[in-house]
Amino acid sequence: MISLSIPSVLLPSFLPLDITWLGALCFLAAALVLDFYDISLLRGDSTGVAGALFAAAIVVLGPAVAFAILLTSAVAAYLVPRGAESPRRLLAVVASRVVALGAAGVLLWTPLVSEPQSVVFMVIPAVFLVAELLASQGIAAFMTGRPFVRLLRGSAGSQAPMIAAQWSAAVLLLITYSDMRQWGLLPVVVLLLLMRQSYALFLDIRETYMGTVEVLVEAAESQDERRAGHSERTAALARAIAMKIGLSANRVERISYAALLHDLGELAEGLDGSDELNSRHASSAEVVRGVQFFSQIEPILRVCDGVAGDEAAEADLLAALIVALASDIDAEYHPEVEAAHGHSLLDRVAHRVPPAVKARAVGAALQLGYRIPAVS
Repeated sequence: MISLSIPSVLLPSFLPLDITWLGALCFLAAALVLDFYDISLLRGDSTGVAGALFAAAIVVLGPAVAFAILLTSAVAAYLVPRGAESPRRLLAVVASRVVALGAAGVLLWTPLVSEPQSVVFMVIPAVFLVAELLASQGIAAFMTGRPFVRLLRGSAGSQAPMIAAQWSAAVLLLITYSDMRQWGLLPVVVLLLLMRQSYALFLDIRETYMGTVEVLVEAAESQDERRAGHSERTAALARAIAMKIGLSANRVERISYAALLHDLGELAEGLDGSDELNSRHASSAEVVRGVQFFSQIEPILRVCDGVAGDEAAEADLLAALIVALASDIDAEYHPEVEAAHGHSLLDRVAHRVPPAVKARAVGAALQLGYRIPAVS
């Protein structure tokens, strides 16, 4: 058995654990397993569960060895098995982890070391995980040109459950490691994989719902070939605008559903796009009413239908404007869609939206390079 001690110069003097290179190798093996299973998010970024191990490794092994582990794991996970991953993505992952490691590592040489060990075990993982989130969103803001605060606010909501779960796992590992040594990694890794699988399954279910709705809308659109693909394109445009604004993943998802369903009333009525029939203003909100899954989508559709009351929330007004803007942008590029509609959804919605809210959506669309119709 390998029992060579890690040089003490690499470790803060307060660390009570008898660390060996075997422990470092076990941490690396566990990190490699976890790093292969990151999760793609709706906003285009990803999250994983390996952060808990890196946070614990800072305390158990010291910042220098933890850095070697996270660098090796990131390179292996993002370059070896998935060669399509861009070096830019690898650089972003490594950079955010290095920033987080630096923030947490600095605390090991501060007055924090005089605190009870339990406080250290709770603070270091928390600092690492929060710093990693801040750094990753800062890098994403720099690379995409999106506002950092909006990007952070949008990502924090979707990643908060995983961050809390990782913090709990890191604290558990630190508490048990002095007694269980390398064997303490096994239950923690299993726990992290289960949490990752549960979160991924939750996202897969939501994606399945989205796919089902897309198929139903495509079937409805098939009655008028001029509308083919309009709802799906509108949803893609709306997602891009919403993410550019920096909305949360949940709001982006709601807007995406609303964009897919914004013509559902007309499709359900079998409208053929003539002025006479379009004057009937069929209500998409009425079609989804009573469906619990769409309860948060209905207020957005009511604004799009032009039947919402004055009590409509600003968030729903912004969402409806994004949908209307995306729909009319698509119609601008596809004249057959404009002919099928016979009306401008943007004209129906824009006059209800406050100027400041309107400016956010229009500005985001312009920044993305879309040619937008006139907005009243």
